[in-house]
Amino acid sequence: MRFKGLRVVAFDLDGTLCYYAVRTQEAIVEALRRSGRSVDLAGDLDEAAARYNELWRQLEQNGTSAGSLRERIWRLLLAEHGVEEADLARELAETYAQLRMTSVRLYRGARELLHDLRGAYRLGLLTNGPSDMQWSKIEHLGIQSLFSVVLVSGDVGIHKPNRLIFEQLLGRLGVAAEEVLYVGNSYQMDVAGAKSVGMFSAWIRDGGAEEAVDDAADLEIADVTALREALL
Repeated sequence: MRFKGLRVVAFDLDGTLCYYAVRTQEAIVEALRRSGRSVDLAGDLDEAAARYNELWRQLEQNGTSAGSLRERIWRLLLAEHGVEEADLARELAETYAQLRMTSVRLYRGARELLHDLRGAYRLGLLTNGPSDMQWSKIEHLGIQSLFSVVLVSGDVGIHKPNRLIFEQLLGRLGVAAEEVLYVGNSYQMDVAGAKSVGMFSAWIRDGGAEEAVDDAADLEIADVTALREALL
């Protein structure tokens, strides 16, 4: 067996098991349309989407709820284009959230893979993000029962790639690091974090520009369903 002594397969969530069918740009456009405002109120749409995602990465670990975070981002986006309307920012944040959350989908074959893996391994889930958003996503997808342990960074105030959250995952699972394979789509967040505590790592390389900077992952795959050949 490639991963000798493996007892647990643990997963990242976003970009690994699931994705948003409605992209950031599409949600911004529709939110603005539903508000009755011009779709260019936040400037060029590609730039607005890039700025939204940049602000999310900068602010998401500050301990606030996803709703508060989205409202703050919209206020910043609008203010950068001379619009100071708190009520509008709140309305746009709520509409944006609804559009995105209802569009969350598991990748094709992911649910079947998880069901099949459960026959041979225990499963874990470790995801970064605000508690309210990530738990809503997990509930929407209907996957909580598939995992022995679910750990959301917003619940504990520690975020990947900090080794402490990986150690918490190990503690809740009650296993040694060398008994766990952690699967994710980010080298820095997932692979490096898992390797820092001695876990095996599988890196989903989906054509992005991110490169390994230290040790390579133990397994590189094109999508999560490729685990079937490696583990079953």
